[in-house]
Amino acid sequence: MSSARRARPGWLRKNTAALLSLVITVPLAGWWTTRSDYKSWYDAEPRDAVTVAAGGTSYKDATWFAASVETDPTPVRASAVPSPLPDGTTRVRAYFRLQVDDLKKLESLSGCQVHLRAPDGRIWDDSILEDEFQDRPTGCTGGYDEKPASYRDPRIAPYFLKPSAGKPFEAVAVFIVPASVASSVELTITWATTLPEFLAFPR
Repeated sequence: MSSARRARPGWLRKNTAALLSLVITVPLAGWWTTRSDYKSWYDAEPRDAVTVAAGGTSYKDATWFAASVETDPTPVRASAVPSPLPDGTTRVRAYFRLQVDDLKKLESLSGCQVHLRAPDGRIWDDSILEDEFQDRPTGCTGGYDEKPASYRDPRIAPYFLKPSAGKPFEAVAVFIVPASVASSVELTITWATTLPEFLAFPR
């Protein structure tokens, strides 16, 4: 009489527990990764506007004043020949003013990013290569020019001085945007450390 032999369990049966854990773990990992990516994107979106009032608005240790926007501005020098723009686009030059009561507070304003925002939510960064149209310092910490006074046009040279405490100073940003939105875009300023808040300058 031959002895009976027990059948070996199949691969599927041996790995049932592991397969069940994969069914739970893989979707969970995918959900967690997607959630983390979405949260990072959502937190980095400028969506909470701090609107700058005409009389001035305090934000990040400074007082901010209303901005002005020019479409198709003239170059700083009359002899300048600007580079041609892509079809359907135009330049926009925006000025903004701010004031600090303590010059040490300027450090907290470094790292600002200046943008134009259309009513439909599209955003454009400033075009830092448009030197021929930058007749003021760029950025949020003011201008300081170590070059001789004769280096700059006398009309704009006073803007390229170290800011004074308690006195407003003006900065500029130049953009290239579709001509169709040039009349409706508004200046905005963001800092990576304060997103999703941003400064909004109504026109």
